[in-house]
Amino acid sequence: MTAQPHSPTPFSPALLDELARLPGSRHCFLKQLADNDGAPMRAWLTRALEPLPQALADHTADLLRSLDNRRFFQGVATATAARILDDSDWTVVSPRWPGPILEARAPGGELVDVLPIGFVRQARPVADGQVIARLSRALDRVGSRSRIAVVVRRWLPHDFDPEPVRRAIDLWLREVDRGGWEGRYAAYDDDNISLEFALTGERATASSGVVAFALPPLDGLHAVEALQRTVVTELDRRRSSAPRQRGVLVVATSSLPWPAGPGSLREHLLGKPIAITAGGANGMEIHYGAEQSPSLFRDPFHRDLLGLVLAAPAAGAGGVPTDARAWLNPWCQGPLAPASLSMPVLTRAREEAGCEVLRWFPGPAPT
Repeated sequence: MTAQPHSPTPFSPALLDELARLPGSRHCFLKQLADNDGAPMRAWLTRALEPLPQALADHTADLLRSLDNRRFFQGVATATAARILDDSDWTVVSPRWPGPILEARAPGGELVDVLPIGFVRQARPVADGQVIARLSRALDRVGSRSRIAVVVRRWLPHDFDPEPVRRAIDLWLREVDRGGWEGRYAAYDDDNISLEFALTGERATASSGVVAFALPPLDGLHAVEALQRTVVTELDRRRSSAPRQRGVLVVATSSLPWPAGPGSLREHLLGKPIAITAGGANGMEIHYGAEQSPSLFRDPFHRDLLGLVLAAPAAGAGGVPTDARAWLNPWCQGPLAPASLSMPVLTRAREEAGCEVLRWFPGPAPT
């Protein structure tokens, strides 16, 4: 693609000097990016704007100069989508608002709406583990012969007082020990926390304690559910603003590496497979039959959804969001070819005995 003659410079020396003098604001992404170690990311983002139409480049540069983290990171998401498209030999034709949605031409010549979405995810500090350990120590003081497992459904505040929970669990286990409780589970909820407890069937000893183990919230599952909700909301908004038959490719960029495992993400997008085979020249292959389990790609209302690209900062790359892979929808209208994107792509390999067989292109399937 040809660079614009007057591509904006989102991070001018004057802006960097002003940010350096700004007191505090370490929570602000733009302030962090202004440090010396943010230079690789600034250069990457600036390069990403060069091939964009001028109106879209100016809009994205304005977002990247925002002290508001969500506005700033939506600029990062738009720049990331643009860089992915440029690296894959796509051409961004024009933006469309609200959004912006990038109207882009794929290498095969088809026009596609590319929808960039930014996800600002908060890193949980080490103190979270200390809070859970404090809860476990309090529960170990319960005078019971039963051992329990603890699942934290919602993160505990750092000023969390475990004593009310300990008293409630003490009463519950007393009831369990005298045979007055049916079932193996209990829950504790208030405005700030959500906990679940399960009897393990073991007996507590002086050395083992009451708490067998405590599990923190399942960030991977929560991230996938948030991703699916946001994608569906944005697709609905796109249809209401521009009801057209053009396919849409979603590029979701996270401020932190995506925590979701490949199996969990695959089931949310494609549903449960009927078989998975490994080995052979093509590596792992995933088989889907005619019967479908609920999933984003198999929903008839999303036949225009061509696929989903997940991008995140790559380890050791100065925060540059180049770690990307794509899941293409085999049941959409007019699916994209695997070679349309320069990254690992999970998509249809062939049809076999009424089944759709999917595999990763290029290279072996990720573990």
